[in-house]
Order: sequence, then C-alpha cells, then structure tokens
Amino acid sequence: MKPWELFDELWNSEYINSGDDVDWTIKVYDDEKVLRLLFQGSVEFRDWINNFKFPIKPYKKQQNIMWVASGWANAYKTCNDEIMKAFMSKASEYKEKNYRIEICGYSYGGVMAVLAAEDYNFRTHEKVPVITFGSPKAFFGKKTLAYVQSCVESAVQYANNNDFVTKCVPLIGYRMLNKIPVGEKFNFFKMFNIPKYHTGYGDKSLYE
Repeated sequence: MKPWELFDELWNSEYINSGDDVDWTIKVYDDEKVLRLLFQGSVEFRDWINNFKFPIKPYKKQQNIMWVASGWANAYKTCNDEIMKAFMSKASEYKEKNYRIEICGYSYGGVMAVLAAEDYNFRTHEKVPVITFGSPKAFFGKKTLAYVQSCVESAVQYANNNDFVTKCVPLIGYRMLNKIPVGEKFNFFKMFNIPKYHTGYGDKSLYE
C-alpha cells in the first residue's frame, strides 16, 4: 500500500473509542497479507487537551527511564491493556498465516502508534514496523529515543514540511523516531495553514 493510500485508510476507517478518548482499530488486508493496528488523529476536544500537556513524565522506569509528554502517556495508559489484548490475539493468529504486522497512526494517533509498538515489544519481545503521518514529537531525550527505536523493526514518520503539528512539542529535547520530510519547501507563513498541511497526507504529489 502506497503512503497516500495508507493515510486514506487512517482517515476513513471506523474506530473503537477507549479510555481517555483513544481511537483505534485492527484491520486485515488479505491482498497484501498485512495486519494493521490503526490509530486515529485528534477528533475530540479531549484529544487537544492531551495534546497540550507538554511536561515530561517517566512512562516506564526501566534501565533507562522512558520520558514522554504527559498528555499522550496518560491517555495511552488508560486503555493499553485493552488494545494490546485484542492486538496480540489477532497478531498471533495472523502470524501463523505469514502475515506482516504493522502499527500505524495519524497525528495524535501517530504518538499512540509508537507507544503501542513499544508496548507490543515489551510484552512479546517482537518488533514491528511503525508508520505515522503528521505526528507530533513525543519523546524527550536521546536515551528515550534510542530505547524506543530499539523496540521497533523500522519507523517511517511522514511530516509535511509546512505541517505545524510536526513541529510540536515546541520545546527543545522532544523528538520523533524517524522523521521523513515530505511536500514542498518549508515556508513559515504556510505552516499556520493547519487544515491544508496537516490533513493533506492523502495527496500523492507529497511523496514524489
């Protein structure tokens, strides 16, 4: 599936709402032999409250503390057991059929996707690819970034050069796993046209 086609799937799918307004679903693509866990972007006022809770918190106290923006960490923790129970069951079933397993998300859902990939690795010791669109920067510090990168098979995080959301958290030290710039050259004034540049990842020309 091409990136713009995957974005359309993220945009148009029907989701389950769990915990603190986290929207997710599991979809099977028999033509590709892929099972995907999908996370939706911000659609409710509650999502935006979580988006602007920037202070870091220790998500997990392991060998290296995993520092994450508190709003997103708190939201994922309200439903991670429910999501992982369903996803691990499906993944176990479809791995036997030699299906590839992926976790994908858009915007707010991009952060949820990366947290879910780390969670899946923590529970199963298996690594899966992560693909996101328009995701904010969720992880604080080089040690956290290195740890989360070690938990995924690969990370592709598409970020439109003029997408304001991908510039957040607007504080030094926050990072994405693997930012892939797409679209036209950065323009400061275009960055604030959020509807166009944050929701336009279904445009094939961005990736050419």
